[in-house]
Amino acid sequence: MCSLLPSLEEAVLPSGFCAYALPIVIDQARSIRALGASDFLVVERGSSSVIRCFDSDGDGIADSRSTLVTATELNHGIAIHDDYLYASNDKIVYRWPYTSGAEQVGSSEAEEVINNINADGNGGAPYGHTTRTLAFDADGRLYVSVGSNKNIDDNSFRSRIRRFDVTNAGLFPLNFTNGEVFADGLRNEVGLAFDRFGVLWGVENSADDLIRDDLGGDIHNDNPAEELNRFKDEDAGKHWGYPYCWTEFNLPQPPGMGRDTVWAWPTFLDSMTDEECRANYMTSQLSMQAHTAPLGITFYRYNEETPSDCPPNVAFPKEMDGYAFIAMHGSWNRDVPVGYSVVYVEMDENGDVMGKAPIDLLSHSPEAQWPDGFRPVDVDFDACGRLLVSSDGSHDINNYGGSKILRIEYASASSPSESEPSPTSTESPPTNAPSTAISQFTNNILLVAACQVLLTLWTLF
Repeated sequence: MCSLLPSLEEAVLPSGFCAYALPIVIDQARSIRALGASDFLVVERGSSSVIRCFDSDGDGIADSRSTLVTATELNHGIAIHDDYLYASNDKIVYRWPYTSGAEQVGSSEAEEVINNINADGNGGAPYGHTTRTLAFDADGRLYVSVGSNKNIDDNSFRSRIRRFDVTNAGLFPLNFTNGEVFADGLRNEVGLAFDRFGVLWGVENSADDLIRDDLGGDIHNDNPAEELNRFKDEDAGKHWGYPYCWTEFNLPQPPGMGRDTVWAWPTFLDSMTDEECRANYMTSQLSMQAHTAPLGITFYRYNEETPSDCPPNVAFPKEMDGYAFIAMHGSWNRDVPVGYSVVYVEMDENGDVMGKAPIDLLSHSPEAQWPDGFRPVDVDFDACGRLLVSSDGSHDINNYGGSKILRIEYASASSPSESEPSPTSTESPPTNAPSTAISQFTNNILLVAACQVLLTLWTLF
């Protein structure tokens, strides 16, 4: 479709990839779930609704929308499981009868599945973090992630992933506080996804305003690191450190000890040492640039055969099978903005992280921020192997012009490694070349102009 729709202006992508906005309007798009080749569901925060987006004319492009469900303050979470659609606000997880891909739900009346999810608070996260990300495992258990009450809470009671058995509707609504604590000490694990081995992963938004005198004073620009975490079933119930500990991303050495080093948060130094943080808590799989704000994660699963309604040669390459893709919402608490991008993390055949930094897939250059307020929220692959990206456009709270849905596809026989995209870091800014689709578009314009000049000269003589 790169040849049919205009590529995204000012986008920087590796060679062979192109990105374009779908011709559909969404008011503050949040979590997104692909349905087959062209259709998808997206949480529209602006209307507190789940929207079905679909291809109305058979050209392979979602161009129309309809409202599936609306409930009070639906804001982020969505999941489809066992013929039910699940969605959440800050206090309640709801569900409706729904068959994946259907044009409407079986009943417009919402059923409360889980309640008593408290959203009170203040500080670095005004009124508490309010997103409630939802994910189901292969056994049908529902995972619900809740972020901190404040920037730094007194304990980790809120900052957890809880797991629920939702097979017995006779027990609904379930009290959230009675859910199994699957993972503890996670400040704001907004993005959740299972890899091809059935292991849950999450991306964590770490704390703001970090000042620690013995480590250089105000070190908030590059610390603490955002995190990519893996939650194996055998680690259920373990603690990942928040609010007591944090992970170094970039400190001068000395006193810094290098990326991934764990330290005690300054307000807990009277009761917690750096050594205790390193010995007693789980650590992340990958430390990422502070304040990039990772909100969505998905894993690519390459398929040799795609549905018949998929166009040829658009799927991401086989070499990226198993890679993690992450939506970086972008910073608000850093002198030089970072994030506002989509990155990927290389994974080996065993599902382990390779390398020390994520790699840019979609970014803006030279500044990180997009002029229209584009801010990635979530990512999901469609049945054709293309990546959908939602943006809530919240760079300017009075103007959500950057709210849109992008689709990224791969349209070249070259390997993504041939473009040598730069890792996302403060030390070396991205050096990716602009999208080849954009470059080709420019070349075509020049060629047409040259032909017109020659034709004019011919008529003169």
